[in-house]
Amino acid sequence: MERILILGASGLVGKALSKELSKKYDVYGTYNKNKIVSISSIYYDLDKVYKITDILNRIKPSRIVYCLTGNFNAEIELLNKLIKYLIPVNGKLYFCSTANVFDGDTTIPHLRVHEPIAKSDYGKFKIECEKILGKDLNDNGIIFRLPMIWGKDSPRLNNIITALKNNEKIDVYTNLYLNNNTDEMLARQIYYIIENDLKGIFHLGSSEVINHYEFIKKVTIKLGYEDTKFNEEELSGEKYYLAVLPTIEELPTDFIFSNEYVINHMTS
Repeated sequence: MERILILGASGLVGKALSKELSKKYDVYGTYNKNKIVSISSIYYDLDKVYKITDILNRIKPSRIVYCLTGNFNAEIELLNKLIKYLIPVNGKLYFCSTANVFDGDTTIPHLRVHEPIAKSDYGKFKIECEKILGKDLNDNGIIFRLPMIWGKDSPRLNNIITALKNNEKIDVYTNLYLNNNTDEMLARQIYYIIENDLKGIFHLGSSEVINHYEFIKKVTIKLGYEDTKFNEEELSGEKYYLAVLPTIEELPTDFIFSNEYVINHMTS
C-alpha cells in the first residue's frame, strides 16, 4: 500500500484529507497540539525543522501533502529538506498555496494562467514556495491554490455561530469578492488528483465569485438568524477580488460547484 505523509494533519484541511486518503492509502500525519486518532500520527514541531529527516527516513512516504502554516523561514528550510528527500525516490509533493499569491492585483478574479503578483508578505512567501517547487521538483511539485475554506466545524463558521449566539456584530467586507470551498470537497478533489497522478497547478474553489457580505448573510440566514447585526467595512478599490477560479477542464464535473453548495453543506 502506497504511503502518504500529511504535514499539518490536525488542521481543518489536514483532518479532512486524512479521512479521505485513508480509504486507499497508508496515511501518516503530523500534529503539533491536537493528536489525530484516525491515522498514524507523529508529533512535529516546526521550530525543530531538522527532525523531519528522521520522520521521513522512518516512514518513507512516496507522496507528501503540505498543509502546514508557521514561521516563513522555517517553512522554507523544511521545504528544502522535503525536496532533498523526494528527488532520489522520485516522490511527489502536493503543496497547499493560497489565493493571496494574487493579492497584488485585486481588480479581477484569477485563473491558473495568470502570473502571480503579491502585495502581502504571506502572498509573497507562497509565491517563493511555488517557485522553489517548480525549480527543484518540476512536475513532481503539484500546487493547490486555495480560496477561503469552510467546514461544519471550521473555525470561521464556529466564530460566526458564537457571535450570533451572543448577539454580536459580524465583520463583513462589502466590496470583497471571493470564491470558497469546503474541507470535504477539497479532500475529494485532492484524492482525485493523487489517484490519477495529475500534475501542475490547480485552483480548487467554487466556479463563481460572491460578495463577502452576501455570502456571510446567506450563511446566517441558513443558520436561522434573520436579523443579524453586521460590522460593514471596505477594502481598497471599488471591487476587491481575492478569488482563484478553476479551469473547467481541470477536473470532472463532479468537482464543479457553486458558493450555494458551500453554504448548504456547512449549514446542513
